[in-house]
Amino acid sequence: MEQVKSIHEPEAELLSAEDAVQDAARLRAAIRVGRRPSERAVPVRVPLWALLEALDALELPELKQVAHRVQERLVAGGRP
Repeated sequence: MEQVKSIHEPEAELLSAEDAVQDAARLRAAIRVGRRPSERAVPVRVPLWALLEALDALELPELKQVAHRVQERLVAGGRP
């Protein structure tokens, strides 16, 4: 039996692949710099063993995300 699929807004214009990639890039940039200047950053110290245990619990997509972030930090010389 074939399942009928629908979209939430049937009259909405679908994005092209290029538009979707551009939207994702804009969202990524907004999330990274989305903190308001009034928000204070508070460093949190986590024991290395806890971080390693957390990594062991991640699935492949999350591990790839972590690897990407680690690579960015290594390129930047370890600075956030």
